[in-house]
Amino acid sequence: MKNPNKPSITHLNNTYTKEKTKQAMIEKRQRTFFKHRMTVIIVCGMILVALTSFPLVRNMIRAHALEEEKEVALQELEELELHQEELEYYVGLLNDEEYLAKLARSEYYLTQDNEIVFSFPEDETPDYQRMIEEEKEETQDEESEENEDK
Repeated sequence: MKNPNKPSITHLNNTYTKEKTKQAMIEKRQRTFFKHRMTVIIVCGMILVALTSFPLVRNMIRAHALEEEKEVALQELEELELHQEELEYYVGLLNDEEYLAKLARSEYYLTQDNEIVFSFPEDETPDYQRMIEEEKEETQDEESEENEDK
């Protein structure tokens, strides 16, 4: 019986087999060299992509932060414009002599002839603030009547 560990294939030691073995080894080395070269090229490409994408990502983050700042600034601008309109309204009221007289009577307790001023501690808001609110209501009523007439 034959030994199972002993190979039953015999190798020919001629030039053809030596040439084919040598050629197979050269092809194997070329494939491994090609694989290594492709790996190096891919790694270098990934490094280049990463290096060029970092500034892009950083710029995108900065642009997003600037957009948020812009939105905050626009909201602040809108609030300031409303405040400016309110201040212009108060300036307009201060140009009105009737309003100034009412303000002087309520703020500084000035009186007209034959007039008596009573001040109660329960008053929560100063008289001038109530007068401003009344003036606003009157102007809004007048504006709404004008709009209805048109």
